[in-house]
Amino acid sequence: MSKSLAEPASCPAGADIEKVLADEKIAVFFQPVVSVRGKAILGFEAFSRSIGGEGARLDSHDLFAQPWDAGVRLRLCRLCRRKALEAFRPIAERHPQMLIFLNVDAIGVAAAEKPGHLAAICEAMALAGRRVIIELERPGLNSQEVYRFVQFYRERGFKLSIDAMDGLSAPTEEFFSLKPDYIKLDRASYTDVEGKEFKREMVTSLCRLAERLGSVVVAKNVENEEEATRLLEWGVNIQQGYCYTKDKDCQEKDPIRAFLIKVEEINRRFRERAQAEVSAKRKRFEDFHKILRKVSGKLGESNLHEFPALAERYANTEESLLCVYVLNENGVQITPRAFKKSLVAETPMLGPERGKGEDMSIREDVLHLKSGFDKYVSQPFISIHARVPARTLSARFYNREDVPCILCLEFLSA
Repeated sequence: MSKSLAEPASCPAGADIEKVLADEKIAVFFQPVVSVRGKAILGFEAFSRSIGGEGARLDSHDLFAQPWDAGVRLRLCRLCRRKALEAFRPIAERHPQMLIFLNVDAIGVAAAEKPGHLAAICEAMALAGRRVIIELERPGLNSQEVYRFVQFYRERGFKLSIDAMDGLSAPTEEFFSLKPDYIKLDRASYTDVEGKEFKREMVTSLCRLAERLGSVVVAKNVENEEEATRLLEWGVNIQQGYCYTKDKDCQEKDPIRAFLIKVEEINRRFRERAQAEVSAKRKRFEDFHKILRKVSGKLGESNLHEFPALAERYANTEESLLCVYVLNENGVQITPRAFKKSLVAETPMLGPERGKGEDMSIREDVLHLKSGFDKYVSQPFISIHARVPARTLSARFYNREDVPCILCLEFLSA
Protein backbone atom coordinates (compact mmCIF):
# COMPACT_ATOMS: atom_id res chain seq x y z
CA MET A 1 0.00 0.00 0.00
CA SER A 2 1.40 3.37 -0.98
CA LYS A 3 2.51 5.74 1.72
CA SER A 4 2.17 8.55 -0.82
CA LEU A 5 -1.63 8.40 -0.51
CA ALA A 6 -1.54 10.42 2.71
CA GLU A 7 0.42 13.26 4.16
CA PRO A 8 2.76 12.37 7.04
CA ALA A 9 0.95 12.33 10.37
CA SER A 10 1.39 10.98 13.83
CA CYS A 11 0.16 7.48 14.51
CA PRO A 12 -3.03 7.02 16.56
CA ALA A 13 -2.34 5.73 20.06
CA GLY A 14 -4.05 2.68 21.51
CA ALA A 15 -7.06 4.68 22.70
CA ASP A 16 -7.28 6.39 19.32
CA ILE A 17 -7.36 3.12 17.39
CA GLU A 18 -10.23 1.92 19.57
CA LYS A 19 -12.09 5.13 18.74
CA VAL A 20 -11.41 4.61 15.04
CA LEU A 21 -12.81 1.09 15.33
CA ALA A 22 -15.83 2.15 17.39
CA ASP A 23 -16.72 5.16 15.26
CA GLU A 24 -15.69 3.42 12.01
CA LYS A 25 -13.62 6.46 11.10
CA ILE A 26 -12.30 5.07 7.82
CA ALA A 27 -12.30 6.79 4.43
CA VAL A 28 -11.77 4.85 1.19
CA PHE A 29 -9.96 5.97 -1.96
CA PHE A 30 -9.66 4.08 -5.23
CA GLN A 31 -6.80 3.83 -7.70
CA PRO A 32 -7.46 2.34 -11.17
CA VAL A 33 -5.73 -0.85 -12.31
CA VAL A 34 -5.45 -0.68 -16.09
CA SER A 35 -4.46 -2.73 -19.11
CA VAL A 36 -2.49 -0.31 -21.27
CA ARG A 37 -2.35 -2.62 -24.29
CA GLY A 38 -6.02 -3.50 -23.97
CA LYS A 39 -6.98 0.15 -23.33
CA ALA A 40 -9.21 -0.96 -20.48
CA ILE A 41 -9.72 -0.51 -16.76
CA LEU A 42 -9.69 -3.89 -15.03
CA GLY A 43 -10.74 -2.58 -11.66
CA PHE A 44 -9.57 -0.61 -8.65
CA GLU A 45 -7.40 -1.07 -5.61
CA ALA A 46 -9.06 0.26 -2.46
CA PHE A 47 -6.94 2.29 -0.04
CA SER A 48 -8.16 3.09 3.47
CA ARG A 49 -7.36 6.07 5.68
CA SER A 50 -8.31 6.86 9.23
CA ILE A 51 -10.27 10.08 9.67
CA GLY A 52 -9.35 12.64 12.30
CA GLY A 53 -10.69 16.11 13.03
CA GLU A 54 -8.72 17.47 10.09
CA GLY A 55 -10.02 14.79 7.70
CA ALA A 56 -8.30 11.73 6.27
CA ARG A 57 -4.86 11.50 7.83
CA LEU A 58 -3.32 8.01 7.81
CA ASP A 59 -3.40 5.55 4.95
CA SER A 60 -3.85 1.86 5.62
CA HIS A 61 -0.10 1.20 5.27
CA ASP A 62 0.54 3.47 8.25
CA LEU A 63 -2.35 2.01 10.20
CA PHE A 64 -1.18 -1.57 9.80
CA ALA A 65 2.49 -0.72 10.30
CA GLN A 66 1.76 -0.19 13.99
CA PRO A 67 2.39 -2.91 16.61
CA TRP A 68 -1.27 -3.70 17.26
CA ASP A 69 -1.97 -7.20 18.54
CA ALA A 70 -3.43 -9.68 16.09
CA GLY A 71 -6.97 -9.20 17.41
CA VAL A 72 -6.92 -5.44 16.83
CA ARG A 73 -5.38 -5.94 13.38
CA LEU A 74 -8.16 -8.37 12.48
CA ARG A 75 -10.90 -5.94 13.59
CA LEU A 76 -9.24 -3.08 11.74
CA CYS A 77 -8.76 -5.18 8.62
CA ARG A 78 -12.41 -6.28 8.61
CA LEU A 79 -13.56 -2.67 9.05
CA CYS A 80 -11.38 -1.45 6.16
CA ARG A 81 -12.57 -4.32 3.94
CA ARG A 82 -16.24 -3.61 4.64
CA LYS A 83 -15.83 0.11 4.04
CA ALA A 84 -14.01 -0.58 0.78
CA LEU A 85 -16.72 -2.95 -0.46
CA GLU A 86 -19.45 -0.47 0.49
CA ALA A 87 -17.66 2.25 -1.51
CA PHE A 88 -17.11 -0.13 -4.43
CA ARG A 89 -20.70 -1.34 -4.60
CA PRO A 90 -22.04 1.59 -6.72
CA ILE A 91 -19.16 1.12 -9.16
CA ALA A 92 -19.87 -2.61 -9.32
CA GLU A 93 -23.53 -1.99 -10.08
CA ARG A 94 -22.73 0.39 -12.97
CA HIS A 95 -19.80 -1.62 -14.34
CA PRO A 96 -20.48 -5.38 -14.02
CA GLN A 97 -16.97 -6.45 -15.09
CA MET A 98 -14.98 -4.25 -12.70
CA LEU A 99 -12.75 -5.93 -10.11
CA ILE A 100 -11.69 -4.72 -6.69
CA PHE A 101 -8.23 -5.37 -5.21
CA LEU A 102 -8.97 -5.67 -1.51
CA ASN A 103 -6.12 -5.44 0.97
CA VAL A 104 -6.14 -8.11 3.68
CA ASP A 105 -3.77 -8.11 6.66
CA ALA A 106 -2.02 -11.50 6.69
CA ILE A 107 -1.09 -11.17 10.38
CA GLY A 108 -4.68 -10.36 11.36
CA VAL A 109 -5.94 -13.40 9.45
CA ALA A 110 -4.22 -15.64 12.02
CA ALA A 111 -6.48 -14.23 14.77
CA ALA A 112 -9.71 -15.33 13.08
CA GLU A 113 -11.31 -18.47 14.48
CA LYS A 114 -12.34 -19.47 10.98
CA PRO A 115 -12.55 -17.78 7.57
CA GLY A 116 -15.86 -16.58 6.18
CA HIS A 117 -16.33 -12.98 7.34
CA LEU A 118 -15.42 -11.50 3.93
CA ALA A 119 -17.56 -14.04 2.06
CA ALA A 120 -20.56 -13.14 4.22
CA ILE A 121 -20.16 -9.41 3.48
CA CYS A 122 -19.87 -10.04 -0.26
CA GLU A 123 -22.95 -12.27 -0.19
CA ALA A 124 -24.93 -9.61 1.68
CA MET A 125 -23.95 -7.06 -0.99
CA ALA A 126 -24.70 -9.48 -3.85
CA LEU A 127 -21.08 -9.12 -4.96
CA ALA A 128 -19.70 -12.25 -6.63
CA GLY A 129 -16.42 -13.58 -5.26
CA ARG A 130 -14.89 -13.66 -8.75
CA ARG A 131 -14.89 -9.85 -8.72
CA VAL A 132 -12.88 -9.63 -5.49
CA ILE A 133 -9.12 -10.01 -5.52
CA ILE A 134 -7.68 -10.57 -2.06
CA GLU A 135 -4.37 -8.74 -1.80
CA LEU A 136 -1.81 -9.88 0.76
CA GLU A 137 1.48 -8.24 1.68
CA ARG A 138 4.69 -10.04 2.52
CA PRO A 139 4.57 -10.33 6.34
CA GLY A 140 2.93 -13.60 7.37
CA LEU A 141 2.64 -15.07 3.86
CA ASN A 142 4.18 -18.41 4.84
CA SER A 143 1.80 -19.18 7.73
CA GLN A 144 -0.62 -22.11 7.69
CA GLU A 145 -3.47 -19.75 8.63
CA VAL A 146 -2.87 -17.67 5.52
CA TYR A 147 -2.68 -20.79 3.35
CA ARG A 148 -6.03 -22.04 4.74
CA PHE A 149 -7.55 -18.57 4.29
CA VAL A 150 -6.46 -18.45 0.65
CA GLN A 151 -7.72 -21.97 -0.07
CA PHE A 152 -11.09 -21.20 1.55
CA TYR A 153 -11.67 -18.16 -0.64
CA ARG A 154 -10.25 -19.70 -3.80
CA GLU A 155 -12.88 -22.43 -3.50
CA ARG A 156 -15.49 -19.64 -3.54
CA GLY A 157 -14.16 -17.94 -6.65
CA PHE A 158 -12.07 -15.19 -5.07
CA LYS A 159 -8.70 -14.36 -6.67
CA LEU A 160 -5.35 -13.71 -4.97
CA SER A 161 -2.83 -10.91 -5.42
CA ILE A 162 0.51 -10.78 -3.60
CA ASP A 163 1.97 -7.34 -3.00
CA ALA A 164 5.27 -8.82 -1.96
CA MET A 165 8.11 -7.09 -3.78
CA ASP A 166 10.30 -5.85 -0.94
CA GLY A 167 12.81 -3.58 -2.67
CA LEU A 168 14.46 -5.84 -5.24
CA SER A 169 13.68 -9.23 -3.71
CA ALA A 170 10.70 -11.51 -4.22
CA PRO A 171 9.33 -14.34 -2.03
CA THR A 172 9.68 -17.01 -4.72
CA GLU A 173 8.84 -19.89 -2.38
CA GLU A 174 5.56 -18.23 -1.38
CA PHE A 175 4.75 -17.59 -5.05
CA PHE A 176 5.02 -21.30 -5.83
CA SER A 177 3.10 -22.26 -2.69
CA LEU A 178 0.20 -19.80 -3.09
CA LYS A 179 0.23 -19.46 -6.90
CA PRO A 180 -1.26 -15.95 -6.93
CA ASP A 181 -3.37 -14.67 -9.79
CA TYR A 182 -1.57 -11.32 -9.60
CA ILE A 183 1.89 -10.27 -8.41
CA LYS A 184 2.42 -6.60 -7.54
CA LEU A 185 5.69 -4.89 -8.48
CA ASP A 186 6.80 -1.81 -6.52
CA ARG A 187 8.54 1.37 -7.69
CA ALA A 188 12.00 0.36 -6.51
CA SER A 189 11.97 -2.29 -9.25
CA TYR A 190 11.48 0.04 -12.22
CA THR A 191 12.68 3.52 -11.16
CA ASP A 192 16.23 4.86 -10.71
CA VAL A 193 17.36 2.66 -13.60
CA GLU A 194 20.28 4.67 -14.96
CA GLY A 195 23.30 2.35 -15.03
CA LYS A 196 21.25 -0.41 -13.37
CA GLU A 197 20.42 -2.78 -16.24
CA PHE A 198 19.89 -5.54 -13.69
CA LYS A 199 16.50 -4.00 -12.84
CA ARG A 200 15.19 -4.75 -16.32
CA GLU A 201 16.51 -8.30 -16.06
CA MET A 202 14.88 -8.69 -12.65
CA VAL A 203 11.48 -7.50 -13.90
CA THR A 204 11.57 -9.59 -17.09
CA SER A 205 12.62 -12.63 -15.03
CA LEU A 206 9.67 -12.05 -12.70
CA CYS A 207 7.39 -11.87 -15.75
CA ARG A 208 8.72 -15.24 -16.96
CA LEU A 209 8.19 -16.72 -13.49
CA ALA A 210 4.65 -15.32 -13.44
CA GLU A 211 3.92 -16.99 -16.79
CA ARG A 212 5.00 -20.33 -15.35
CA LEU A 213 2.68 -19.81 -12.40
CA GLY A 214 -0.23 -18.55 -14.48
CA SER A 215 0.04 -15.17 -12.75
CA VAL A 216 -0.14 -11.59 -14.02
CA VAL A 217 2.45 -8.98 -13.01
CA VAL A 218 1.03 -5.59 -12.00
CA ALA A 219 3.23 -2.51 -11.59
CA LYS A 220 1.94 -0.31 -8.78
CA ASN A 221 2.51 3.39 -8.05
CA VAL A 222 3.24 4.35 -11.67
CA GLU A 223 3.53 8.14 -11.59
CA ASN A 224 4.29 9.30 -15.13
CA GLU A 225 4.29 8.33 -18.79
CA GLU A 226 8.04 7.63 -18.85
CA GLU A 227 7.62 4.96 -16.17
CA ALA A 228 4.54 3.55 -17.92
CA THR A 229 6.43 3.26 -21.23
CA ARG A 230 9.46 1.67 -19.59
CA LEU A 231 7.24 -0.97 -18.00
CA LEU A 232 5.56 -1.71 -21.32
CA GLU A 233 8.98 -2.20 -22.90
CA TRP A 234 9.86 -4.59 -20.07
CA GLY A 235 6.68 -6.61 -20.62
CA VAL A 236 4.48 -5.22 -17.80
CA ASN A 237 1.15 -4.27 -19.35
CA ILE A 238 -1.07 -4.13 -16.24
CA GLN A 239 -0.33 -0.99 -14.24
CA GLN A 240 -1.79 1.25 -11.56
CA GLY A 241 -0.90 4.60 -10.06
CA TYR A 242 -1.35 8.36 -10.22
CA CYS A 243 -0.35 8.28 -13.88
CA TYR A 244 -3.81 6.93 -14.67
CA THR A 245 -5.94 9.10 -12.40
CA LYS A 246 -7.98 12.03 -13.70
CA ASP A 247 -6.04 15.19 -14.64
CA LYS A 248 -7.16 18.39 -12.90
CA ASP A 249 -7.88 20.10 -16.23
CA CYS A 250 -9.80 17.15 -17.70
CA GLN A 251 -13.36 18.16 -18.65
CA GLU A 252 -14.70 14.59 -18.71
CA LYS A 253 -17.38 14.14 -16.02
CA ASP A 254 -17.44 10.32 -15.98
CA PRO A 255 -14.36 9.26 -13.91
CA ILE A 256 -14.13 5.89 -15.67
CA ARG A 257 -14.04 7.62 -19.06
CA ALA A 258 -11.49 10.13 -17.71
CA PHE A 259 -9.21 7.27 -16.68
CA LEU A 260 -9.63 5.63 -20.09
CA ILE A 261 -8.64 8.81 -21.91
CA LYS A 262 -5.30 8.70 -20.07
CA VAL A 263 -4.81 5.00 -20.84
CA GLU A 264 -5.63 5.49 -24.53
CA GLU A 265 -3.18 8.39 -24.82
CA ILE A 266 -0.32 6.37 -23.32
CA ASN A 267 -1.28 3.42 -25.53
CA ARG A 268 -1.16 5.65 -28.64
CA ARG A 269 2.23 7.16 -27.81
CA PHE A 270 3.75 3.80 -26.97
CA ARG A 271 2.33 2.28 -30.17
CA GLU A 272 3.93 5.05 -32.27
CA ARG A 273 7.25 4.59 -30.49
CA ALA A 274 7.10 0.79 -30.74
CA GLN A 275 6.24 0.99 -34.45
CA ALA A 276 9.29 3.16 -35.08
CA GLU A 277 11.46 0.68 -33.17
CA VAL A 278 10.03 -2.23 -35.17
CA SER A 279 10.84 -0.40 -38.42
CA ALA A 280 14.40 0.24 -37.21
CA LYS A 281 14.73 -3.40 -36.16
CA ARG A 282 13.51 -4.57 -39.54
CA LYS A 283 16.10 -2.36 -41.27
CA ARG A 284 18.83 -3.76 -38.99
CA PHE A 285 17.88 -7.34 -39.80
CA GLU A 286 17.78 -6.60 -43.52
CA ASP A 287 21.35 -5.30 -43.21
CA PHE A 288 22.36 -8.36 -41.19
CA HIS A 289 21.02 -10.68 -43.88
CA LYS A 290 22.83 -8.75 -46.63
CA ILE A 291 26.09 -9.31 -44.77
CA LEU A 292 25.17 -12.97 -44.20
CA ARG A 293 24.62 -13.43 -47.95
CA LYS A 294 27.89 -11.62 -48.73
CA VAL A 295 30.02 -13.66 -46.30
CA SER A 296 28.41 -17.04 -47.06
CA GLY A 297 28.68 -16.30 -50.79
CA LYS A 298 32.43 -15.61 -50.50
CA LEU A 299 33.01 -18.67 -48.33
CA GLY A 300 30.99 -20.72 -50.83
CA GLU A 301 33.55 -19.80 -53.49
CA SER A 302 36.49 -20.76 -51.24
CA ASN A 303 38.32 -23.83 -49.97
CA LEU A 304 38.35 -24.83 -46.30
CA HIS A 305 41.92 -23.63 -45.71
CA GLU A 306 40.90 -20.10 -46.81
CA PHE A 307 38.12 -19.77 -44.21
CA PRO A 308 40.19 -18.40 -41.26
CA ALA A 309 41.64 -15.49 -43.27
CA LEU A 310 38.24 -14.61 -44.72
CA ALA A 311 36.63 -14.73 -41.26
CA GLU A 312 39.29 -12.32 -39.92
CA ARG A 313 38.76 -9.98 -42.86
CA TYR A 314 34.99 -9.73 -42.55
CA ALA A 315 35.02 -9.47 -38.75
CA ASN A 316 37.18 -6.36 -39.00
CA THR A 317 35.72 -4.70 -42.12
CA GLU A 318 31.98 -5.09 -41.51
CA GLU A 319 30.97 -2.49 -38.90
CA SER A 320 28.08 -4.46 -37.43
CA LEU A 321 30.02 -7.74 -37.01
CA LEU A 322 31.59 -8.76 -33.70
CA CYS A 323 32.71 -12.31 -34.53
CA VAL A 324 32.84 -14.79 -37.42
CA TYR A 325 33.47 -18.56 -37.30
CA VAL A 326 32.50 -21.73 -39.16
CA LEU A 327 31.24 -25.12 -37.96
CA ASN A 328 31.10 -28.38 -39.87
CA GLU A 329 27.70 -29.90 -40.62
CA ASN A 330 27.74 -31.71 -37.24
CA GLY A 331 28.34 -28.54 -35.24
CA VAL A 332 32.10 -28.89 -34.57
CA GLN A 333 33.98 -25.59 -34.91
CA ILE A 334 36.47 -25.79 -37.80
CA THR A 335 37.85 -22.22 -37.74
CA PRO A 336 39.08 -20.10 -34.83
CA ARG A 337 36.65 -17.36 -33.78
CA ALA A 338 37.61 -14.16 -35.60
CA PHE A 339 36.79 -11.14 -33.43
CA LYS A 340 36.69 -7.46 -34.28
CA LYS A 341 40.08 -6.41 -32.93
CA SER A 342 38.85 -3.03 -31.68
CA LEU A 343 36.48 -4.86 -29.30
CA VAL A 344 38.37 -8.07 -28.44
CA ALA A 345 42.15 -7.72 -28.51
CA GLU A 346 42.84 -11.11 -26.90
CA THR A 347 40.77 -14.18 -26.12
CA PRO A 348 42.41 -15.94 -23.16
CA MET A 349 39.16 -17.76 -22.38
CA LEU A 350 39.39 -19.64 -25.69
CA GLY A 351 43.14 -20.14 -25.93
CA PRO A 352 45.28 -19.70 -29.06
CA GLU A 353 42.86 -21.67 -31.28
CA ARG A 354 39.90 -19.53 -30.11
CA GLY A 355 37.52 -22.43 -29.82
CA LYS A 356 38.56 -24.46 -32.85
CA GLY A 357 37.47 -28.07 -32.35
CA GLU A 358 34.69 -27.22 -29.88
CA ASP A 359 31.61 -29.43 -30.25
CA MET A 360 28.42 -27.34 -30.50
CA SER A 361 26.19 -30.12 -31.78
CA ILE A 362 23.57 -29.58 -29.06
CA ARG A 363 23.44 -25.81 -29.44
CA GLU A 364 19.97 -24.61 -30.44
CA ASP A 365 20.94 -23.09 -33.78
CA VAL A 366 22.80 -26.26 -34.86
CA LEU A 367 19.84 -28.45 -33.89
CA HIS A 368 17.45 -26.25 -35.90
CA LEU A 369 19.72 -26.16 -38.94
CA LYS A 370 20.23 -29.94 -38.87
CA SER A 371 16.44 -30.40 -38.75
CA GLY A 372 16.07 -28.56 -42.06
CA PHE A 373 16.07 -24.82 -41.37
CA ASP A 374 18.28 -22.71 -43.65
CA LYS A 375 18.92 -19.93 -41.11
CA TYR A 376 18.60 -19.32 -37.39
CA VAL A 377 18.61 -16.04 -35.39
CA SER A 378 19.46 -16.31 -31.68
CA GLN A 379 17.96 -14.35 -28.83
CA PRO A 380 20.04 -11.32 -27.74
CA PHE A 381 22.88 -12.10 -25.34
CA ILE A 382 25.89 -10.39 -23.82
CA SER A 383 29.14 -11.54 -25.39
CA ILE A 384 31.38 -13.00 -22.69
CA HIS A 385 34.39 -11.88 -24.73
CA ALA A 386 33.48 -8.28 -25.60
CA ARG A 387 30.85 -7.59 -22.90
CA VAL A 388 28.50 -6.07 -25.48
CA PRO A 389 24.98 -7.08 -26.63
CA ALA A 390 25.02 -9.43 -29.60
CA ARG A 391 22.93 -11.85 -31.68
CA THR A 392 24.11 -14.84 -33.68
CA LEU A 393 22.87 -15.51 -37.21
CA SER A 394 23.67 -19.04 -38.31
CA ALA A 395 23.18 -20.42 -41.83
CA ARG A 396 24.01 -23.53 -43.80
CA PHE A 397 26.15 -23.31 -46.95
CA TYR A 398 28.39 -25.43 -49.22
CA ASN A 399 31.94 -24.38 -50.03
CA ARG A 400 33.85 -24.68 -53.26
CA GLU A 401 34.72 -28.30 -52.46
CA ASP A 402 30.99 -29.02 -51.92
CA VAL A 403 31.55 -29.51 -48.16
CA PRO A 404 28.43 -28.69 -46.05
CA CYS A 405 29.20 -26.11 -43.36
CA ILE A 406 27.48 -23.76 -40.90
CA LEU A 407 28.41 -20.08 -40.87
CA CYS A 408 28.03 -18.26 -37.54
CA LEU A 409 28.01 -14.45 -37.51
CA GLU A 410 27.77 -12.60 -34.19
CA PHE A 411 26.27 -9.17 -34.86
CA LEU A 412 26.43 -6.22 -32.51
CA SER A 413 22.89 -5.80 -31.23
CA ALA A 414 21.65 -2.46 -29.87
